[in-house]
Amino acid sequence: MARGNASVPAMEMTKWFDTNYHFIVPELGPDVKFTYASHKAVNEYKEAKALGVDTVPVLVGPFTFLSLSKPAKGVEKTFPKLSLLDKIPPVYKEVIADLKAAGASAIQFDEPVLVMDLESHQLEAFANAYSELESSLAGLHVINETYFADVPQEAYKTLTSLNAVSGFGFDLVRGAKTLDLIKGGFPAGKFLYAGVVDGRNIWA
Repeated sequence: MARGNASVPAMEMTKWFDTNYHFIVPELGPDVKFTYASHKAVNEYKEAKALGVDTVPVLVGPFTFLSLSKPAKGVEKTFPKLSLLDKIPPVYKEVIADLKAAGASAIQFDEPVLVMDLESHQLEAFANAYSELESSLAGLHVINETYFADVPQEAYKTLTSLNAVSGFGFDLVRGAKTLDLIKGGFPAGKFLYAGVVDGRNIWA
């Protein structure tokens, strides 16, 4: 996927937000079928647990995954990627079930796309995805993490209203406005994960 070969071009690589790290951009279309192909998250959790370390598996959230993808070759550029959102939860449910069976007590979903300017239908789709996962996540401490910038007010409201999520992470180095939102109202009984280390600074 990253290099390509004589007959297949390499997939696009782009920066992960404004860092110098890159990711391979998923190429999707209306007929795509999502399957549970990689067991990396579960295998690495089991490996750590066998060494006596109980980790928190981290997955890219379904909303961010789709939002950062692009239409595949031959697919209309205007293809609504979020129309695929109902196809993804079944695969996430399989991964979650395996992590539970392996003994995981907590799981983290990274949804950094929430720091971008989103429309109401996008925020609704985000909330619907986690409503669909809610029953599968029962019994787990679920963390939803954002980073790299402030979270807009409407996204903050949508995120912190999720029943399935018990902890919320925010970048408070670059997120002074987010800190004001937290001070203005944070859901009772939930956990706050405060990002207070500058991840771009090479010095401790």
